[in-house]
Amino acid sequence: MAKDAGDERLQTLAEMVEDAPCGMVVTDPDGRLRYVNETLSRWLGLPAAPADRPSRLPELMTLPGQLYYETHLAPMMRLQGFAREISCSLKVRDGAPLPVLLSGVTRYDTAGDPVRFDYTIFDARERRIYEDELRSARRKAEELAAIVRTSPNAILSVDQSGCISSWNAGAERLLGQSLETVLGHPVQEAVRFDEQPHWFDDAVEACRAAEEVTFETTSSQGHHFEITVAPIDEQEPLPATRHYSVVLRDISKRKRAERRLQMALGEMKHRVKNTLAVVSGIARQTLPAEVCHGFIARLHALSRAHDALASEDQKGADLRDLLAFTAEEAGGRERFRITGPSVVLPPHQATSLSMALHELATNALKYGALSQPGGHVSVGYEQDEAGQVRFVWQEKDGPPVTPPTRRGFGSKMINSVVKSDLSAQVDFDYRPDGVRCEILFTPGEAE
Repeated sequence: MAKDAGDERLQTLAEMVEDAPCGMVVTDPDGRLRYVNETLSRWLGLPAAPADRPSRLPELMTLPGQLYYETHLAPMMRLQGFAREISCSLKVRDGAPLPVLLSGVTRYDTAGDPVRFDYTIFDARERRIYEDELRSARRKAEELAAIVRTSPNAILSVDQSGCISSWNAGAERLLGQSLETVLGHPVQEAVRFDEQPHWFDDAVEACRAAEEVTFETTSSQGHHFEITVAPIDEQEPLPATRHYSVVLRDISKRKRAERRLQMALGEMKHRVKNTLAVVSGIARQTLPAEVCHGFIARLHALSRAHDALASEDQKGADLRDLLAFTAEEAGGRERFRITGPSVVLPPHQATSLSMALHELATNALKYGALSQPGGHVSVGYEQDEAGQVRFVWQEKDGPPVTPPTRRGFGSKMINSVVKSDLSAQVDFDYRPDGVRCEILFTPGEAE
């Protein structure tokens, strides 16, 4: 019975070694393989026949592991009798190398000489992935820290109570205080703005409904700042325990440049209007009366377009504003009905379209719907998802329309200049009940 129990224990032990959750290898002191358990054989796809298997432990390793075995691992096992968690890779038949952690212990005979090296080998794929992710995260964190450290802007971290918890070198340069003097102090005391003494509290309240809040303010020294406050979502998501990032940018130079630009724009607007006035005066003195009126009217249309562009700080003009000028010229909203959204046109397109609208209104007043008391013009436009604008001018309740026998200046201008400056498709339809003009274009497409 005792023999049977012993055999059963040996069988159990053998099965545990063969099917262990780690690889097990036994070599002699020269690295010759004496035993490889089933787990490692399965991991590496080793042949079943012993004669077809590698004969030495280094032969299971990739080239870097082989070099490390000869120069470090084998001497370590001989001299100190063990090795702990050596990272290396093993060759896998028809597969990618297997990253492992290898530990070993030396067995000695009675004379104290090494007779066997026993190794345990653990699959380190998940650990390798974790370490790679950790290195990548550390590298990104270091890059981000370098950006914050070297930023010319003041970057602060403020805790849920409104006190400063970090303060970069940019803040020291910009605000003239070291971190030691402001750490733990209320941010609204360390960074004061006379016009907005409760700026941080107001920003935190606004962050309840927005991802971040950006505003501009002025310090008591006259410096202009743009400030962005945003919750740090990696912290506790509850508003009562959130931390906040605060970024202050000195925009004093930009504000000075904007003031200079506004002055230059005002001066340019004044000079252009004076120039147009001079041209208008010359026209009155030199052109025949029948030509002068139309020429001066076109100058006025150009002047109104210029006013609209100047009022938009050179960004362009809204199509609704251009139509409002045309409505005044056509006799008011009762005779000029507009339907459409806000569409901002760049300067070159706004100028061309303004003159085209003037030509259409002039023709309607002289020959079309606006030449009779009951007539009117309906203007409708819309912008699709691709940004294309479909603009329709439709005259109604005017005299019967007959197609023109020749093209006048207005139609030539619309069909040439507007097509060129707006990359537009222009279609005229001389219907008996009223002229219809359709213009298809994309704002900002042509220059």
